[in-house]
Amino acid sequence: MKPLQTTRLRSVDALRGIAALAVVLYHAIDRSPKVLPTNSLRYPMELIQFLSSFGYIGVFLFFVISGFCIHLQWCRSRSVNEEPSIAFGNFWKRRIRRLYPPYLIALTLFLSFTALSVGISVSRFFIYDLAMHLLMLHNLDPRTCYSINGVFWTLAIEEQLYLAYFLLLFLRKRWGWSVTLIVCLLARAAWMIFSHIVWQKTGIGVPVPEAAASHWFTWALGAIAVEAWFGLVKLPRWTRDLKLASVLIVSASAIAYFGSSIPKDTFWHISSWFLLHPLWGIGFFIVLNRALLAEDSWIRELKLPSLVSVFATLGVFSYSIYLTHELTIMQSWRWANPAAWQMQNVFLLTIPATIVSAWVFFWFCERPFMNRKKPEATINSQEVAELMIAEPGEPLTA
Repeated sequence: MKPLQTTRLRSVDALRGIAALAVVLYHAIDRSPKVLPTNSLRYPMELIQFLSSFGYIGVFLFFVISGFCIHLQWCRSRSVNEEPSIAFGNFWKRRIRRLYPPYLIALTLFLSFTALSVGISVSRFFIYDLAMHLLMLHNLDPRTCYSINGVFWTLAIEEQLYLAYFLLLFLRKRWGWSVTLIVCLLARAAWMIFSHIVWQKTGIGVPVPEAAASHWFTWALGAIAVEAWFGLVKLPRWTRDLKLASVLIVSASAIAYFGSSIPKDTFWHISSWFLLHPLWGIGFFIVLNRALLAEDSWIRELKLPSLVSVFATLGVFSYSIYLTHELTIMQSWRWANPAAWQMQNVFLLTIPATIVSAWVFFWFCERPFMNRKKPEATINSQEVAELMIAEPGEPLTA
């Protein structure tokens, strides 16, 4: 344990760090049999390969945390009996200033390395692809969804969910959370139906897992979590049950793993895909609630577990990790040891290089665009519990 001297929710930072590291492992580890040793180490290596194949689900933890952070300002005002007022223009000005410049810099880096390595053909599709990325609409076309950088589609979803936040607020204030969550699930179902009809009528594929409507429910759960943390709503005990969270996350992962073996266009296939992301969302919603409960005890004791501190440090610049890790992994062949096992290269070279490069990117390409306001007075432990970050890396008082 180490002394707690911070104005950040370290539990949320730690969850960010875990999610970012999971995504990095998913992309960094080669899961083909050819990289496995022929001795007894083969079996633990296979286990690492298998577990890392689910690292992508860290994205859905990010969605829950995002909903938590974006809804914070509204909850903070409501908790002190003020009428919350979130202006559309100011909200978007802050979001664009905070997130778009680092995204543009990362996009430019990827295009520059591509031009220097394999070259770029300035075709009509390239211009269209680039325009879709600049507008952050590339997740709506399967041809552009995973181009340039395979993880940027999630950032497009985030921007679209920010836009949907004002509709979420309207629904929540008008009819409450039960109706709002039903609407979010109906939006997921409607997008699945829309995609299916478009495919049948035109043969054009409309992405479903990469669409914002598919994850609106998951994002809304994060907003509920922050309201519960501020005491604006009371949640049942099961929303903090880690055993239930484990069952839900493992069940959703099993559906994803075995989903391809379920015959398409059957009730079981359709229902399993409909439930997949909401199950992950509810599981990570529970994890977040439990983490916040642990945070309260750390604040009371003024102690922070060392392992939490490590992951929380990664969480501070998790956005930079997410933006740059693909590029670092792609360049890792330059310093990898060809005589070593692939796992050795990943854990001893690639992962450290990914963290270091992301940290450098954070200081020079992300931090300059963060809103930084110094607190007017010393913040005590009680006030810490009333503050929360709005975006990765921002101080709570911003």
